[in-house]
Amino acid sequence: MTVSKTPGRGPTLRLICVNDVYSLDHLPRLCNLVRHYAKSEPADLMLTTLAGDFVGPSMLSSLDKGRGMIDALNTIGVTHVIFGNHEDDIDIGELRDRIAEFRGCWLNTNMPTFVPELPTHQILEVTAPGGRTVRVGLLGVVMEDATVYRRKPFGGAQILPANATALGMARLLHEQGCTCVIPLTHQEMADDRRLAVSQISPPFPVILGGHEHKVFLEEIEKTWIIKAGTDAQFAAVVDLEWPADAPASGPDAPTVNVRLENVANYPEDAALRARVNARMAAVHELEAATLMPLPDGVTLSSVGTRSRQTTVGRLLASRIRDVECAEGCLLNGGGIRASREYKGHFTYGDLKAELPFDNEIAVVALPGRVVRDAVRASRAQAPQESGGFLQVDDRMRVEQPGDALVEIAGEPISDERIYRIAIMRNLMTGMDHIEPLVQYAKAVPACLPAEGSGREIKVVLVDAFSRELWRQLGSFESLDTDQDGSISGSEIAAAVSRVTAAPASKITVEILMRTLDADHDQMISREEAQAVRRKLGE
Repeated sequence: MTVSKTPGRGPTLRLICVNDVYSLDHLPRLCNLVRHYAKSEPADLMLTTLAGDFVGPSMLSSLDKGRGMIDALNTIGVTHVIFGNHEDDIDIGELRDRIAEFRGCWLNTNMPTFVPELPTHQILEVTAPGGRTVRVGLLGVVMEDATVYRRKPFGGAQILPANATALGMARLLHEQGCTCVIPLTHQEMADDRRLAVSQISPPFPVILGGHEHKVFLEEIEKTWIIKAGTDAQFAAVVDLEWPADAPASGPDAPTVNVRLENVANYPEDAALRARVNARMAAVHELEAATLMPLPDGVTLSSVGTRSRQTTVGRLLASRIRDVECAEGCLLNGGGIRASREYKGHFTYGDLKAELPFDNEIAVVALPGRVVRDAVRASRAQAPQESGGFLQVDDRMRVEQPGDALVEIAGEPISDERIYRIAIMRNLMTGMDHIEPLVQYAKAVPACLPAEGSGREIKVVLVDAFSRELWRQLGSFESLDTDQDGSISGSEIAAAVSRVTAAPASKITVEILMRTLDADHDQMISREEAQAVRRKLGE
């Protein structure tokens, strides 16, 4: 908190707002942005808020379960956070540990049965030097939409309707003397808009939101809805100022000034950069693990995967199809996230960046007509981006105009034939709202394998890429260079280097050994190698 010496004015509150932070990369700059605004024309009280989705998912969080993120937030001095739906991506025990490590206030207004118990609200007093004091209430809600969670979320905690709970808490805070209430929300923008126009008096001056990865600075009636985008590339700076004297009647409402700051305009905090680099060392090693060498002149791209078919989308779908012994594969573009181009090689790090979410892959029996209708419906908004835009494998053929699916498994589609389709299981239960899939699952519930019966998508793909890499390594005899009747890790490393024309990372070798070393004794016998060849169909 910083106190200003300017007399004769009302109380001022400054909010530095970010949301959906999956990467540590921009946090050293955010640290100095926060310090700048603590000193530059300081407010009577300054808060730094993060409106959900920060513990997961990311490449680092898959390794450290969010420890590095919490460490960085504590260093910056983030004062308030709330749950996002992706806080549920890590194990509930690990999440509880991260909550205990966070030094600020973790608000939880609409999950009353969550353990540990967290504050449902906070009342803060903002005092102008030599002037009056106003009370400001804070609350935090997370979306209750079951389709955004891959299981019963947060250890089975009850999630109450976000907006109704926020309104109920706001009324209680007004009764306790708060001149205004500021909700932190993690939900769809449409729900934030509904909250903004709700009949509450006085209205919310601002709603600090998360979930979308786009910037929104939108004023509806007397309420600002603020979302700063993703990964703390931008921060919203919000100044609230109350009159020097309380009004004789009517709401004691502040004026609101909102601006968006690019954190790139601020230098990095050297100490935090060093901590980030130390945390990211394991990630950088992982990034080097080659899964697939790319021939000269070949470029893979995931750019635009939410609005058009991409080569990365086709590759991933095709590999999943093959390793799952399916006839086709559908992947939602919103689940493929990195928006990058690749030359020379495709690494394990690239895979983790493209697929940060722990979605379960299942093989579902679907009629051709449902597959066809799902592809068409998912692409109906293009060229406008949609998370539901379905990427297809290399044996499905889609014709234009109209995104008409005409082939599955390299053959003309048959409307009533039942196909084995590998798919993210959550798409069948409502994720991304692809209605032909949802309606078929409701009509034929037996088509959907039990939750947990499939495999996490990165596990599936590591298996698929490992098998493909094994196909390229050569015969047992060529691998067993010392002719001792077994293959060691060093012999695998030498073969991988031969195939990829680059030194084999320790993690690449570990992935291959773990996939195929049935006895887990760090050696692959001739019998195991023969079993591998049978598995690969050779």
